Amino acid sequence: MSGRVFVIGIDGGELSLIDPWIKEGKLPVLKRIRENGINGLLRSTIPPITGAAWSTFQTGTNPGKHGAFNWFKRMKNQYRARPVNSRDIMEPSLWQILGQQGKNSGVIGVPVTYPLKPIKGFMIPGLLTPVNAEKQSYPGDLIDEIRKIVPDYKFSPKEWTRGYEPVEWVKELINDVKNKAQVSTYLMKKKAWDFMMVHFMESDQVQHFMWDKMEDDSDWNPVLEVYQEIDRAIGKIHEEMDEDDNLIIMSDHGFGPLRYNFHIDTWLLKEGYIKLKNNLSTWLKKLLFNMGFTKESLYPIGEYIYPYLRKINFIQTVLDLASNPWLERLFISSQNVNWEKSLAYSHSEIGHIYLNIKGREPKGAVDPIDVPKIRDELIVKLSKLKNPFTGKTISSNIYKGEEIYHGTMTGESPDIVFIPDDMEILGKGAYEFLANKVVSKSNSQSGHHRMDGILFATGPDIEKGKEISGAHIMDIAPTVLYLLGLPVMEHMDGKVLDDIFNEDYLSENEKSYTNKEELGIVMEKEENEDENDEEMRKRLKGLGYVS
Repeated sequence: MSGRVFVIGIDGGELSLIDPWIKEGKLPVLKRIRENGINGLLRSTIPPITGAAWSTFQTGTNPGKHGAFNWFKRMKNQYRARPVNSRDIMEPSLWQILGQQGKNSGVIGVPVTYPLKPIKGFMIPGLLTPVNAEKQSYPGDLIDEIRKIVPDYKFSPKEWTRGYEPVEWVKELINDVKNKAQVSTYLMKKKAWDFMMVHFMESDQVQHFMWDKMEDDSDWNPVLEVYQEIDRAIGKIHEEMDEDDNLIIMSDHGFGPLRYNFHIDTWLLKEGYIKLKNNLSTWLKKLLFNMGFTKESLYPIGEYIYPYLRKINFIQTVLDLASNPWLERLFISSQNVNWEKSLAYSHSEIGHIYLNIKGREPKGAVDPIDVPKIRDELIVKLSKLKNPFTGKTISSNIYKGEEIYHGTMTGESPDIVFIPDDMEILGKGAYEFLANKVVSKSNSQSGHHRMDGILFATGPDIEKGKEISGAHIMDIAPTVLYLLGLPVMEHMDGKVLDDIFNEDYLSENEKSYTNKEELGIVMEKEENEDENDEEMRKRLKGLGYVS
């Protein structure tokens, strides 16, 4: 058995950026780690979305087992969805498994860890933690200790808006990275831990909203600046590790430019799979919709009037303008859908379609016997759909949910899942009828996710100077267990990444396996109504995950 394991999560870490920056000497810490360890790509979930990917990381299982297929979960007997949270994860987390075997964990800022659950060790939750959450750390008094060191510690970055000065926003992101590094090194020295992890969300956010800055002629590269601060943070954390500790650096997905949006519900409406109610209110909204008066059309207006509206507390972000309750009444929404006659809909920020099945949905219109026919019909139509701006087919990577997911939660998976061939276009369905065009140019984000993230590792048990391939995000949890000299869980879908280890470690540490029953782990479905759901939904909008 070796020493401890520290994992650093760089959300949206993109190798096509990191590699040249390493070669140019702009990321000296990552350069040193690559030279003295392993590096390669890390495959994400399908689709590559933060909520699903980090849930897969922490459980070592596919979404069909843990149950988080994207950022939203359909509400029982409703056509609404709420944000995913830790209570939705139906497989044990890595830190829960470690605790059952006497190991101490420290977890800082990892998404889908709120609401907090007791662990052997300590935890500060991450993305979507409500600002006024009753429990903000475990143990409960830890957050007070942290705020004595870093008074302005944030659970996740401040949302970007066009009314915010880009330079100032990026400075705030950089300061957040510094703060998280300071908290991490403090806790490394102060607390007992066998496994520890910190997650940096700032890299994801700067790429979502500032990717275009790398494509213009500006001398300023905000994405590089954030990566460089994360590089420095990695260096500080690495310095505090003991010589027999091992370090893993990973991301949940990669990143690239975003240029177009494919509006799934608008397409389903135009193709006749969604039917609207036949009443005056809906007719008037549809008339406005057809004339181009949509939520998306308000973005440019919002960017112009944002500073004034925020001063009078009418909105907090530009996206709030498009989702203001008073303005919502002007737009077509799920309230205007005739569900008894609608066959399909989307509740996802990336590439998901559900059929409106009798007995499953509250007002299902599709007889279960007709599901194969209608689903195949939709898949064929989707496979022929082209981006009018480029002439390219939007997606040939189209799956039935059960083809890519397996496990007890597969029944909650989308009926159709697709990944765009050219991921410069994004399938949007989480906020219903955002635009009246099937495809539009992206005007709120300039970057979005890619299937391959990053994996770096270094330490006394890690091979040196080696590039690996074939790693998947669900492989990290079993690999950490093996690296800590513990048995791998039989229920995990991931594998131990043998390629990252040196021969001495492999020869001296035989793999063993155990299961939840042997460790006394029982997963029970929890009641999951949270008064903070609406705040979490707004956070997702502000962070760019839904529109």
